[in-house]
Amino acid sequence: MSEGALAGLRRRWPWRRAAAAEAADAQGGAAGVYVDWQALLGLEFAARRVRWPPQQASARSLLAGRHRSRVRGRGLDFIELRHYLPGDDTRSIDWRASARTGHTHVRVYAEERDRPTWLVADQRLSMFFARSGSLRSVVAAEAAAVWGWRALSGGDRVGGLVISDEGLDETLPGRGRRSLLQFLEQLRRRNHALRAESAVPPAPAQLDAALQRLLRHAPRQAVIAVFSDFDGLGEGSRSLLLELARHNDLVLLPIWEDPRSTTPGARLVVSDGRAQLPIDHGDRKVIEGLARLAHERSERLRGLRSELGCAVLPLLNTEPALLQLARGLDQTPPTAARL
Repeated sequence: MSEGALAGLRRRWPWRRAAAAEAADAQGGAAGVYVDWQALLGLEFAARRVRWPPQQASARSLLAGRHRSRVRGRGLDFIELRHYLPGDDTRSIDWRASARTGHTHVRVYAEERDRPTWLVADQRLSMFFARSGSLRSVVAAEAAAVWGWRALSGGDRVGGLVISDEGLDETLPGRGRRSLLQFLEQLRRRNHALRAESAVPPAPAQLDAALQRLLRHAPRQAVIAVFSDFDGLGEGSRSLLLELARHNDLVLLPIWEDPRSTTPGARLVVSDGRAQLPIDHGDRKVIEGLARLAHERSERLRGLRSELGCAVLPLLNTEPALLQLARGLDQTPPTAARL
């Protein structure tokens, strides 16, 4: 996408920081802390303005060539050879078989169909954090909404999973707005249930639980987009992602802190709702330790991209999700071969 198009989107962006702050003040909250239902609905029209995959992917896009046509017609999978019937497409005639048998035969192929899209949005307590900008949980919710509305406008069936520390909320992919609206309502409800003083213990294992659920319900030929900080990513997660990527188009969208948002010398206090931990950004050892942890997690995800051949598109918490998706999906795809 050109810089001019992105600049136009910024000017027309319906949920600018000022508008979000005004709405949040009216609700007694703060902008970027919780998602707004009307904002999630309004993203439907904003997403339509952007020509990004899978419907209109450029040749160098991350998802180029990974999406079947929504128009049903001749496919690539051969089924049978049968006699010609009035109305059959003459392009399907097998001239060799016709000459050999003396009767006109046509080759029958499987029709191309739309593909289910699974959105996996993480709303665990680990996502309820940001040094500046929007919380990770808000970025994940808005990005999932943008992806869902865009997939729906492309004619796909859309559903998903919402990950929380208490369990999983599942919406099976369906045609039309009903399934997506149900998913967004579950997403909004889990987002608004997040509290720093929550008595629910963090559940890193819920990431693997969501991947296992996907293996049962999305065995093949689906587009799976995971919006998470990937807290709990381990060897078991790698095996599950490997199995999902084998027969599906997997896209990992880690929600990361913008490194430019760290103020040198700042003192922060983080909490899990029960205990508090001061973090001194003026301490060199603290800065190096945090940077090392962030680098290790990002390297694990980049390693998965090379190993699985899937797309990895990091999203920062300081810029609207739609703009980042519009830019990021128009990048060179990974070169690793699909399994």
